[in-house]
Amino acid sequence: MKKILGVLTIVVLLVSVYFYFFPKQPKNIFDEIYQETEKTYQTNNILRNIEGFDIKPVWPSDGEFLRYTPSGNYKNIPESYLELRIGFSFYSEDEIGSISFEKRIESNVNIKMWTVYSHKERNLKKFVKIGLKKADTETYIEDEAQVKSYLEQYGITTKDLNFYYDEIVNQKVLKDWCSIYDSKYSPSNYGDVKIETQWENW
Repeated sequence: MKKILGVLTIVVLLVSVYFYFFPKQPKNIFDEIYQETEKTYQTNNILRNIEGFDIKPVWPSDGEFLRYTPSGNYKNIPESYLELRIGFSFYSEDEIGSISFEKRIESNVNIKMWTVYSHKERNLKKFVKIGLKKADTETYIEDEAQVKSYLEQYGITTKDLNFYYDEIVNQKVLKDWCSIYDSKYSPSNYGDVKIETQWENW
């Protein structure tokens, strides 16, 4: 009887460890970035190891909102791109990571593209909008019909949007991640993640 109880105890412990530990394993490259940053952002943010990446100077912060929403910007980005930013919200109701950047079309018109990764849902959503600059202010157009109209006006196709995304997210951010972290994934193999692209069927 004692032997059976001992075996059952071991089985219960192993099953408990499995269900506690296994779900926490990163299922894709964005999971890795989210989880590793969450572990380190209040002390020595792992993203500091990326050359040319600047963590916002308020970190670490004790502010009730800021303490859970670290972000930073690249200092050096490819020509014709603007403000490449990585940010997170570690609030339990949010659990998201984002990458955003702008591509200059002309002096007062930009394309803003960004991804939002949901750690809970394990999905990645890709968005695009148009930024219009006037003096020191910038307004954004999000209405899809208007965005498509601007893209057509400047001869920008969905193939171009995919190229911009690849050049910045895959060839810059994710390559940099793989250079500082022993990733199981790569810019060409994200792992288990559902991807939704706003402009996919435009």
